[in-house]
Amino acid sequence: MNWISWVLPVLIALPLIGGVLAGIITSDRVRYTLVTVLAVLIAAGGIGVVYLSTLCDSGVWTMQVAPWMAYAGFGLEVAIIAVILIVALKIKNVWIALFAVLQLAGVIGGLFVPGEHHAFELFKIDNLARIMLLVSCCVGAAILIFSIGYMENHKHHAPEGAGTLARFYFVFLSFLGLMIGLVVSSQLSFFSFFWEGTTLCSYALIGQDGGEARSKNAVRALLINSFGGVLLVLGVLVLKLQTGGETFNELFSKTDVTIIAAVLLAIAAFTKSALFPFQSWLLGAMVAPTPVSAMLHAATMVKAGVYLVMRLTPYYQADTRVTMVIAFAGATTFLGGALLACTQSNGKRVLAYSTISNLGLVVACAGINSPLAYAAGLAIISFHAISKGLLFLCVGRIEQQIGSRDIEDMDGLMFKMPFTSIMILIGMMSMLLPPFGMLLSKWLAIEATMRSPFLLVFMVLGSALTVYFWAKWIGRIQHTGYHPVLPKEEIPRTMKIALSLLALMVLATGVTTMLILQKVFVPMAVGVFGKPGLLSQAALFPALIIFGAVAIAGIIHYFICWHGFKREWVRKPFLCGENVSSEEVEADSEVRSYDFHSVGGKIEHSHVTNYYFLGVINEKLVTGVLNWAAWLIILVLIGNTVSYTCSKNQPLVDTKPAVKAVNNAVDAVKKEVK
Repeated sequence: MNWISWVLPVLIALPLIGGVLAGIITSDRVRYTLVTVLAVLIAAGGIGVVYLSTLCDSGVWTMQVAPWMAYAGFGLEVAIIAVILIVALKIKNVWIALFAVLQLAGVIGGLFVPGEHHAFELFKIDNLARIMLLVSCCVGAAILIFSIGYMENHKHHAPEGAGTLARFYFVFLSFLGLMIGLVVSSQLSFFSFFWEGTTLCSYALIGQDGGEARSKNAVRALLINSFGGVLLVLGVLVLKLQTGGETFNELFSKTDVTIIAAVLLAIAAFTKSALFPFQSWLLGAMVAPTPVSAMLHAATMVKAGVYLVMRLTPYYQADTRVTMVIAFAGATTFLGGALLACTQSNGKRVLAYSTISNLGLVVACAGINSPLAYAAGLAIISFHAISKGLLFLCVGRIEQQIGSRDIEDMDGLMFKMPFTSIMILIGMMSMLLPPFGMLLSKWLAIEATMRSPFLLVFMVLGSALTVYFWAKWIGRIQHTGYHPVLPKEEIPRTMKIALSLLALMVLATGVTTMLILQKVFVPMAVGVFGKPGLLSQAALFPALIIFGAVAIAGIIHYFICWHGFKREWVRKPFLCGENVSSEEVEADSEVRSYDFHSVGGKIEHSHVTNYYFLGVINEKLVTGVLNWAAWLIILVLIGNTVSYTCSKNQPLVDTKPAVKAVNNAVDAVKKEVK
């Protein structure tokens, strides 16, 4: 296992060093070659580290380091917060500067809290870390490859004042390296460094193209995530005061004592994963180039928050009241995000709200606090990353080709862009249809909420709304018109490779969904909780039968209805006059299928549109209500934490370990003086 001790640091450093090189290189061709090589090495390295870590006898690989490494973590943490403070002063944002100062105060204050100086666990690779490593490395590598073709075209159409390609790849690659470090860090100073590093990189990437709107959204992202950073530092400080240590192991060693620290970390995770009321930064991030949106939403940034919540899940068994409030916080975001996604015609905003909704579902699964829900949460993290990565890249490709990301402008897309259309349809179908994993994951999540009827309503309604907004988008894209032949789509090779790789991942995981669940996620859940709970073969058997039957029906349907299908069988619908022949249609309107002759032979076009609840659901009003509800839930979460701590006759912050350490230090000094 010594190989991992070498490979893992290299895997973290590789994108960071590659980012520096990409920022220095002046030739675009050389830079693209470097990015391609790095993408392959990162994917291979991630898979290699995951495989090697499974060979450990205990199934968990750890790296123990000397006590002085804690000071290295302290130095890195102070350095990254200082950079954020400098940025805040440069953009003259008082709140971000205040948050940075508070973080610095918390980090420096923690340095003076006496603790036990012994070797500690710097990196840890367990089942949860393995999932996140595979997501970050494999999906991240595909996004890197896609970015080559995308950014090459983007630089010719980027607005005035946009950042250079060198700047983009320096931050983009650094972002990926920091995320890899985050998911394997066990010592919380290093974890905080990587956490704040992703915050800083997201700020730079969202503002990549310059302009007032992008700068405003970049600042909002930095502001909200800096607030989360304060909560994270405060949680670590409380943990150190209570236990004298600052690793996840100390958090789990005294579940009753450290509950306030765990709750602070959980709320910090809400900000990073853009749960209500912190969702606005993620919606604003849609102004960034598409590879940035894909990386933020699918592979890295927002997954860091739900990763932290899932990491804390075993701890929440201390108090069911706290767990249920966390579950309701996630369920509220799940339902609210799905509802608002139904009102959007902007493709990127639909994907953003969908991401927010699914992140809420993961948090709800963590709060439900059962093996079945935990397995569902792991499955959602994995399957969602692949599918959503594919969807974002497809929307970016479509926007570059047709000049719009509006769903209504995707009428006839199958005729204009057949390859990209097939790719995006695969991605969307994987979000709501069997045998793909997202549907099975939601099935398990709903089953896990059977004991809480009120929570069950949230889960069922959210799932139903999810079907609605995906189904209408699928229908719009397939509204192709009546044409005998589909043209060949011209698409850059790197884009085609990236989309094909992600589509193959989606299909492969879809075909093997039940196998992955039974062989991977179920054992993980049982390992965390120490008992199978509802996760028995009997519980999974009905799902296996239903999903298998649907898959077989789909295959039969294909061969009966589509395999022998002939396009000449299709007839145009009769409207209010004679249909216009293809010879009469203008050259630039080749996909218009519903042209007809009206009075006087005038050519008219029938307009068909989806329903977006205009005049029924007000996005601003609903967002306001959800934000207030979310803040109320957070207050209840804090109140329950205080109530639980007081019921145990314990102080909110147990300073006895710190006082004892101080007394020992004083006694040691006295002995030296004598």
